[in-house]
Amino acid sequence: MSDERVLRRLVAILAADVVNYSSHIRRDEAGTRVRFNEVLDQIIMPTLAQHRGRLFKTKGDGFLAEFASVVDAVDRAVDIQQQMREHAGGTHPLQLRIGVNLGDVIVEGDDLHGDGVNVAARLEGLAPPGGVCISRSARDQVRDKLAYQIEDMGEIEVKNIARPVRAFQVSSGPAEVGASLDTVTTLQAPVRGKRRLLPVNAGLVVLVIAVAGIALWLEPWAQRVEATSIADMKLPLPDKPSVAVLPVDLGSAGEGDWQFADAVNEDLTRGLARVSGLFVIARSSTLQFVGANVSPAVVAQELGVRHVVRATLRRAGDRVWIDAELADTISGRIIWSDRFDRASADLFVLQDELVQALTTRLAEDLTRRVGQERFTNDVDAYFAWFKGDRESWINTPAAYGKARALALSALERDPGFVRAKALLAFVDTRSGYFKVATDPPAALTRGLEAAAAAAEEQPGDWYAQAVYAQAIMNLRDYEAAVLAFGRAIELDPSNASLLTRSTLPLIFLGRGQEAEARLRVAIRLNPYLNWLADQLLGQSLFLLGRYEDALKSLAIARQKNERFVGNMWWRAAAYGQLGQLEEARQAVSEILSAMPRAIISTSFIQIKHDDAMERFRSGLRAAGLPE
Repeated sequence: MSDERVLRRLVAILAADVVNYSSHIRRDEAGTRVRFNEVLDQIIMPTLAQHRGRLFKTKGDGFLAEFASVVDAVDRAVDIQQQMREHAGGTHPLQLRIGVNLGDVIVEGDDLHGDGVNVAARLEGLAPPGGVCISRSARDQVRDKLAYQIEDMGEIEVKNIARPVRAFQVSSGPAEVGASLDTVTTLQAPVRGKRRLLPVNAGLVVLVIAVAGIALWLEPWAQRVEATSIADMKLPLPDKPSVAVLPVDLGSAGEGDWQFADAVNEDLTRGLARVSGLFVIARSSTLQFVGANVSPAVVAQELGVRHVVRATLRRAGDRVWIDAELADTISGRIIWSDRFDRASADLFVLQDELVQALTTRLAEDLTRRVGQERFTNDVDAYFAWFKGDRESWINTPAAYGKARALALSALERDPGFVRAKALLAFVDTRSGYFKVATDPPAALTRGLEAAAAAAEEQPGDWYAQAVYAQAIMNLRDYEAAVLAFGRAIELDPSNASLLTRSTLPLIFLGRGQEAEARLRVAIRLNPYLNWLADQLLGQSLFLLGRYEDALKSLAIARQKNERFVGNMWWRAAAYGQLGQLEEARQAVSEILSAMPRAIISTSFIQIKHDDAMERFRSGLRAAGLPE
């Protein structure tokens, strides 16, 4: 047995980590390392040196430091975050999460180990971007010595720590308001979660009210962000409150957590979209900002909105936290922020509370639609449907198999979950239409029957109605499909993908004007829609006889998806109508290369409108395609 004793001591550990470090590295590896080293040299090292702190370990994306005093450690953590905000610059500024723990550590030379260090690292992971999270042992030492707000986050189970950690979030706002005065009059001041009475001299009341009125108007405490102007926006600003919800930030997380956050983000966006009086950008249009630390001003300029919502989601055990903020990009202010904390099973309630809070802050006079329907109370069943829906759009047997398995998993948890039933119908109609199924006609029929049953069972669900419309359209009953898509759109009017798909039966019926109008709305909701929106817009414009405009949209669609054969047919017809024979013959050559036996009379494109169909055929004829 060794006579050597393990050297231990009680110290305060500060653990810091760069938010979204991997995304920064993917975007600009060399620049990220330069910026991180600048943070170390210009902020971290001078701060530690001035306040008896010691850096004992650096990681690729963070560092660990020790302090003899936990008061110094917490105070410096808040100071570091403030300096980070003040020195933030450039397109992709770095943000830190910081955790502080007072605990026993093992000393090995200049290095420190043990649970005291591990707990600090876990607390850092619980902190919001730009925030500080501390342990109960640290809170007990600093709560009477530092004038910061300290919010209890509860007991949290964290990885590789035997017992739950009691965590507290620290903010730089004052813990106390005003001073104790010998008075006979009181003034009520709001305090988060409760109200507290402060004694005030009666002679000061008028002055206090006047100053408070000016402060409320100016809001000098409001956090500032980069401002933009309407003139800088690439798209026209809507004439009603407009908002984009950025992808929920998770920091470093596993694949399952990203899927979880993706589902939460879509649910939040859809919840806001159900509020009459709001213009809500489609979720798919904000996906370009995943992992990008962009300012709200940049988002507003790209998407043409005034307000931007940013949120951070964390899961630990059976708890879920969402920290959210709402930025007004014109004034350059954070006009609202809050934290929402619930058990995982109550996630729907948490999201509805967040939607209600955002709605209230965006405009007091909006008509609210509370309690959006998800048609299940089981969170896991909902997320299984969500993931299955994503798989169902991938046209492969494997993806269809995954979608079917996820739908069955959701039904096992909630046998009455109508969206899972509709998902099974969608897999059948899709696999039948694209001839992936073993017996395509049988799959189409089975899909229609199941979709009709789901739509009848839950007439208030946009998804069930949309699947029913798709199943009808896949069997070429375009008139009925238009009506079914119309019911789905009434239930989810801001769904850009749904609006786009719903124009297909309109185009097959030759109703170009209706299709164009609907596609313009879809593209405004999501300027970054995939090739299908541009393709269908080109077809709509062809139906209206606007051949040059049609070719512009068809060219964009072709750039995004060169393999789509339908694009070749519509371009050939448009070039033929314009008499641009060289371009027309080139398009015909592309058709014949992809479909050697292609002729006009057996075209798979059939428009149920005599004039439109004749113009399509005559354009192909002029282009040189065999009759």
